[in-house]
Amino acid sequence: MRAGEEGMKCEVCGKEEAVIFQAHTGRSLCKECFFNDIKKRVAEEAKKQGITEARKVLLAVSGGKDSLVLVDTLSSLISPSKIVAFNIVEGISGYNRKEQADKLASYMKGLGVELISTSFKKDVGFTLDEMVNSSNAKGLNVSPCTFCGGFRRKLINNAGKLAGADLVATGHNLDDEVQTIMINLIRGDLTRLVRIGDSPMKVSENFVTRVKPLRKIYEWETTMYAYLKGYSFQEVECPHIITRPTLRAKVRELMYSLEEQRPGTLLNIIDEFDKVSESIRSSSKFEELPRCEICGDPTSYGRKICKNCELLIRSGLLPQYQKYLPMS
Repeated sequence: MRAGEEGMKCEVCGKEEAVIFQAHTGRSLCKECFFNDIKKRVAEEAKKQGITEARKVLLAVSGGKDSLVLVDTLSSLISPSKIVAFNIVEGISGYNRKEQADKLASYMKGLGVELISTSFKKDVGFTLDEMVNSSNAKGLNVSPCTFCGGFRRKLINNAGKLAGADLVATGHNLDDEVQTIMINLIRGDLTRLVRIGDSPMKVSENFVTRVKPLRKIYEWETTMYAYLKGYSFQEVECPHIITRPTLRAKVRELMYSLEEQRPGTLLNIIDEFDKVSESIRSSSKFEELPRCEICGDPTSYGRKICKNCELLIRSGLLPQYQKYLPMS
């Protein structure tokens, strides 16, 4: 990614000065043509994923660049009255800031989108910091991202059900999606792998179907879109990622290197994966997921309790459920 050379005209409209260079297409674009390109690609995914036909869509928003681009693009594609934005305060010291939450609320109001909020403390009973501290005190080797990701998914799904949403949309971009594909390949997790794809897949009646409209938009593109729109977004990276790099962080660096050497690599990976994934999914049958005996949420096949509840028990935060350990 680089801005067009001074005086260079946009290769689409031929009128305005180019400000963006798309390495994967080899085109220099002006601001408006860049916006239109992103919206067109999001619209294609939204149609494919059933978003344009949905009665109501819940958008998981954080105040970061991806979620702001998600709301901006979808609110121009479908009526804002069909959208509910949902924000979670995880409870991370020095990261969850009131001013950022206020800005998010202001943006949503300006777009005519309803915003609802909650926190880990309110809906789970513990902040993320409290979960991590308790886990560390027990000597468990559990990444903070494991706690955060699991409980965010839980709360987002619950909010989708309460809002009566047909779909839950997240701001995962192309970089996120390819990293997830590679991580599940490394782990050999075929069950999770085949659930990733360009068409929604539901493995439990208790899940609101999740979609990712930005899954073919590069992370640098969401950054530039938000910047050129004048959005003030949260740029501070989560301190837990900085202090304890995850497998995802390592895969991310590898993907960045490959993309730099061969622009368009990430798009090629996801396009080919979608073909393979669809072939496997169309010939496979997935049984309804079992329900956790503690919280009632869906859990993995062969488990009595979900990973979220197991983590809280092992961390000493749900001592009354120790009988469920070791798991059968």
